[in-house]
Amino acid sequence: MQNEAWFRDTLEFARALHKGQVDKAGAPYWRHLERVAHRLMERFPDATKAQFQAALLHDAIEDAGATADDLRAAGVEEEAIAAIQLVSRNLNPEGSYLDWIGRIAASGNLTAIRVKLADNLDNSDPARVAAIAAGPRMVAEKYAPARAILERAILEQAL
Repeated sequence: MQNEAWFRDTLEFARALHKGQVDKAGAPYWRHLERVAHRLMERFPDATKAQFQAALLHDAIEDAGATADDLRAAGVEEEAIAAIQLVSRNLNPEGSYLDWIGRIAASGNLTAIRVKLADNLDNSDPARVAAIAAGPRMVAEKYAPARAILERAILEQAL
């Protein structure tokens, strides 16, 4: 997938949207987006173009201020846009983090569920966790329970 022109174009669009942003460890933010796409590919070899687009752009609305129309203008598929909207916490702020994860899981939107799981896997990577002061506690209290909810939703979809 990453050798496809659309993948490179989507990654470049994501890099432009997040230009100058850094993650909690101080690394360029776009690297997180690229890793999420790679985690999606590792975990779900059957991932679709829309799922990869959503992985690369999953924070475009929440953290870069993009709109659905901006994504459409960049050639992002509607399936990806719907998933990005679903995983954008600023568009779905009600309740706790786990309530929000539960809503993603209950949505039945496989693209959003897979992308949020890949995001969670990257956010809970031991190398990243070690670089963040609240890392181990965050993984135990936030990411591990969320991952369990998302994994359960994927299993239920497969049944």
